Amino acid sequence: MQPLLPSAITAFLISLASIPSLIRVARKVELYDEPNERKIHPDKIPLLGGLAIFAATIFSFTFWAAGYFEQQHLFIVASLIILFFLGLRDDIMPLQPVAKIFGQAVAAMLVVLFCNIRLQGMHGLFGLHALPVWVLAILSVLVILFIINAYNLIDGVDGLAGGLGFIASAAFGVLFLLYQDKLMAVLSFSLSGALLGFLMFNFHPARIFMGDTGSMTIGFILAVLSLRFVELSKAVFIPDLFDSRSAPVMVLAMLIIPVVDTLRVFTLRILKRRSPFSPDRNHLHHKMLELGLSPGTVTLILYAVNLLFMAAAYLFRTENSALVFYILLANALLFTQLPLILLKIKKARQIA
Repeated sequence: MQPLLPSAITAFLISLASIPSLIRVARKVELYDEPNERKIHPDKIPLLGGLAIFAATIFSFTFWAAGYFEQQHLFIVASLIILFFLGLRDDIMPLQPVAKIFGQAVAAMLVVLFCNIRLQGMHGLFGLHALPVWVLAILSVLVILFIINAYNLIDGVDGLAGGLGFIASAAFGVLFLLYQDKLMAVLSFSLSGALLGFLMFNFHPARIFMGDTGSMTIGFILAVLSLRFVELSKAVFIPDLFDSRSAPVMVLAMLIIPVVDTLRVFTLRILKRRSPFSPDRNHLHHKMLELGLSPGTVTLILYAVNLLFMAAAYLFRTENSALVFYILLANALLFTQLPLILLKIKKARQIA
């Protein structure tokens, strides 16, 4: 029996069944995400949803993918355990950004160095192809770190990080199924099932948040899936699907909202001579809320935009991949600026 649907169902049921208990535990120990000037929720929200995401994903993955495991794949599990404890510690007692990055880097290096989950080349992006192995290893670690923190930072509206993670992981599951990588397909569907169960309690109005435990789990798994798919597309050719040049374009499209918003926010903070990890209200979802949109509407719009970019990447997969990559990136950056433009127009009309 194919373990793909059972892995998703198992993770969904574990996540769905465990969250009510986690809500009660969080309330009992008073572990909440407290409202402040940066938060949009007016009330204290329990902060243990990441435990359900992690537990559901890791159990379903190791149970249903056991037949596909090789020794090096245990480093994926080891890295996830490191990130689980790192995220849980940060949810209970916030860590300094340097400590978080160090822990994330250790987890990333384990899979890059010992599991061979890394870039083998640049696939023509930015005009580059072959690079020294050590450069590609460092670049792979940086990619993983960036994606982890992109999903961490996008987790600012009910259902947003979980929903975007569900869309990307479900899409990866289908792709890995088509490319016959059963291990990664099970990992993808396990995460998507866990997130779907979590979203039952996290969509607006949220009854629980995922915290760093959840967002780092999502970001790390999607980073691993991204690197694996890019390299798999070079080794396995399937007509009418993605090759080594178009695969990075599809990966960008699947992660487009968190990745581009983080790029924009990091750039703005650095230009203001601030730490890229210093908190503010400059994220895309913050600006959309300032326009008067409800949290649920913001989340659904960003789901739709993410799906639109994925559809574009699929439709133009046979075109010049570098050009499509740049066009998608430019349009995404333009989209992130649209709420700012609309806010300026709105303020100008109020003054007039």
